[in-house]
Amino acid sequence: MRNLVVIMLLLMLGACSDQQRMQATGYTQGTTYSVVYYNDGTDVQYQIDSLLLAFDRVLSTYQESSYISKWNRGEASTDQPSMFKEVLAASKQINTATHGAFDITVSPLMKFWFERDWNVEMLDSSSVDSIMEFVGMDLIELVGESYSKTDPNVAIDVNAIAQGYSVDVLARFLESQGVFNYLVEIGGEVKVSGSKPDGKVWMVGIDQPSGENLEHELAMSVELRDQALATSGNYRKFVEINGQKFGHTLNPVTGYPAKTDVLSATVIANDCMTADAYATALMVLGFEKSRNLIQADESLDAILIYSDESGKVNTWDSRRVL
Repeated sequence: MRNLVVIMLLLMLGACSDQQRMQATGYTQGTTYSVVYYNDGTDVQYQIDSLLLAFDRVLSTYQESSYISKWNRGEASTDQPSMFKEVLAASKQINTATHGAFDITVSPLMKFWFERDWNVEMLDSSSVDSIMEFVGMDLIELVGESYSKTDPNVAIDVNAIAQGYSVDVLARFLESQGVFNYLVEIGGEVKVSGSKPDGKVWMVGIDQPSGENLEHELAMSVELRDQALATSGNYRKFVEINGQKFGHTLNPVTGYPAKTDVLSATVIANDCMTADAYATALMVLGFEKSRNLIQADESLDAILIYSDESGKVNTWDSRRVL
């Protein structure tokens, strides 16, 4: 779950600058978006809304007519949209880098765990085992210029990477229009470029991980400079089976909801698609493996809020590790 609150301490344009503060806001992907940018006063709200609609037509699993929905049903053409191919290429690369902790083929597992009413006395592990036959990025292959699946029962769910990617799509559009001072935020996923006209950097707040944090109390604020940030956590969403709570982050390796000591994983990367996917993977891996993974990759930073064996909540910030 995205648990990020964006703090945009935006000051009005000073008289010494000829750029104007512009903003586009609206709804997309079941959440809100906000784009703050500085230009000569040109309004790009219409173009942004059009891009987000085009994005949904390709990658929304909630639209029966989208390309990804057709691909899951085996009805899609082999002439694949560039958005679809870019997300799948990144998903395969991140799956390898995270040792399987990030996997978009978990769609049938998501349906099994979170899209049904649990009226059973005990969980039948054989059901999970049967579904796992159709889970794994090795079941998706690049044939020529198109991605195909080795079994018709394979289905993908890109919700753990697509929202971050949509942030990148909007950021690229702004830069194509000559806009290089901006903040793009969709559902708490963020990418920034440049600064405000007064030279102040963009600030983003990270929620305190608490199921009762209705007022969005902040754990900390983060400065971003030409970077992207995404946060994941499962402390507010869970399914209860026979009195036991299971978080909404699935472990693609086991087929079960992840049992993790990480309460919140925030990842800072060069692009939001990468930050989004890694934030999900770190929730699966747990603190020790996540720390090792981030320390081994100089292109990533992470802020992990986790509980230790005594139940104490701690924060690890890779930016502060010498």
